[in-house]
Amino acid sequence: MKKDGIILLGCPRSGTTLLRRLLGAHSNIVASGETYLLSACARFLREDPVAGGINVGVLNGLGFLGYSEDETLNSLRDFAFGFLEGHAEREGGKRWLEKTATNAFHLQEIERLCAGHAQFVCIVRHGLDVASSMLDWAIKAQSVPVEIHHYVKQTPHLLEAFALAWADSNAQLCDFVDRHSDSAILVRYEDVIADPEKSLASILDHLGETMEDELLDTAFKDRAPKGFSDWKTFSSEAVNSKSVDRWKTLPKDTVSMVAPIVNPML
Repeated sequence: MKKDGIILLGCPRSGTTLLRRLLGAHSNIVASGETYLLSACARFLREDPVAGGINVGVLNGLGFLGYSEDETLNSLRDFAFGFLEGHAEREGGKRWLEKTATNAFHLQEIERLCAGHAQFVCIVRHGLDVASSMLDWAIKAQSVPVEIHHYVKQTPHLLEAFALAWADSNAQLCDFVDRHSDSAILVRYEDVIADPEKSLASILDHLGETMEDELLDTAFKDRAPKGFSDWKTFSSEAVNSKSVDRWKTLPKDTVSMVAPIVNPML
């Protein structure tokens, strides 16, 4: 089965853009800006349960027309992957890498659609650092993604809401990697920062690729984000540790409030 595609997953602000930039510097890999293709596919597949144990949605709707679930999933996958394959071909690469920050909140549907048909790189980062960075992100954007609304409704404290989002997405990512250990690898942001060459070599080996000379230098030559992306990462000229342990600057009472949420997952 063809598995040329690479899907990069992680809670927003976990280092997904940095890793996309690094892996996209490989001569075989084309890493586009955020496409929102897979989250759109996830919404297309989403179902609503009703009385009698029936799920109302596209799969059952088309099922009544004679289309099997596999037929529908195959058509949808070909549709989504076709854009990514076409872009990779135009850019002269052999493989595509898709990273959209909020995909981690659509993992159930993405697994249903893509597991067995792509390889996965999942990145995790310290929960308090993620929550702090998400707060900066929300303030700059003056909004939060719709996927985060569920958590914001639970508490008036934004940092706590972002910590809840991190805990849920990380738990699901870790379970996903356990279920798909043949095609998915789990990476720590802190490890990438501490030793990027070693981390990249491990990831590329998992993907069936070899580490290339000067990959890190190549990654930081192009500072244009190319579509939707994290402006902060593309303003960097090298891997640095500035964003590691930033939670230590938070007030103690804030850390005490959020610690019970993140500690079980650290």
